[in-house]
Amino acid sequence: MRRTDREDRAELESRSDGPGPAPLLPALLLDDVARVLADEAGMSFRDGLDLRLVDGLDGAARASGEPVRAFARRVAGGDRDAVAALVEHVAVGETAFWRHPEQLEAVGLLAGRARGPLSIWSAGCATGEEAYSVAMALLEAGRAGQGDRVLATDVSARALAAAREGVYGPRALRKLPAALADRWLEGAGTLRVKEPVRALVAFARHNLMAAEAAPGGPFDVVLCRNVLIYFDEATAARVVGRLAAALAPGGTLVLGPVVGVLGERAGLEPVAEAGATVLRRPR
Repeated sequence: MRRTDREDRAELESRSDGPGPAPLLPALLLDDVARVLADEAGMSFRDGLDLRLVDGLDGAARASGEPVRAFARRVAGGDRDAVAALVEHVAVGETAFWRHPEQLEAVGLLAGRARGPLSIWSAGCATGEEAYSVAMALLEAGRAGQGDRVLATDVSARALAAAREGVYGPRALRKLPAALADRWLEGAGTLRVKEPVRALVAFARHNLMAAEAAPGGPFDVVLCRNVLIYFDEATAARVVGRLAAALAPGGTLVLGPVVGVLGERAGLEPVAEAGATVLRRPR
């Protein structure tokens, strides 16, 4: 359950005189840091009262070897290195294989009807579970050897490094059907994505707040299911507009269920596919 402002404030105040992970920073400084993160990465932190922001500042400051207040001032001043370091510590990386399976089934059906190679963008891929799930869906649809490619991007270099490793524990795999795990993963305990799946996916760093879409478009399918819920509505709408513009005519955008309406506002048509509603750019 989402914490309330009062609960967050109470914990922040309890840290001010004790040995907690981070000292209480001035509210105006936190607000400035929150605004910089909103401008640079689209992240919304409710005017700095979110504990993720404070904990992220603490972790990034410790990693840089400087006092948290001095580090926060660098972020607030727009120091690019400090901002990038903080993004690494506050970017949300929680995801899993085979989330919203009806959407992946829809991608598989679309792929099964496609003629020629498919170009797919997994935007905000976190540690790679979505991108590898899409690659599995393509292979399950009989697309091996068709020249398909999945470009997976994220703002976090640390998340991308984990994605390239392709090694996952039980929590990331908890939603993946056993039959798919047997076919496309190998190892014991922690499992590694098999080479036929890995070969379909390329990872690259990309900020969804950038005016430029990821390289390699236009795309036949764009998925963005991990990050939009962490943006405020205006920012999410701008990002969805950019994702829609990156689609080829007739291309499909797949969003998380709670933000799908933003695609319709961007001029995309809702289409029912395999029990999921996806969004199609008109031809």
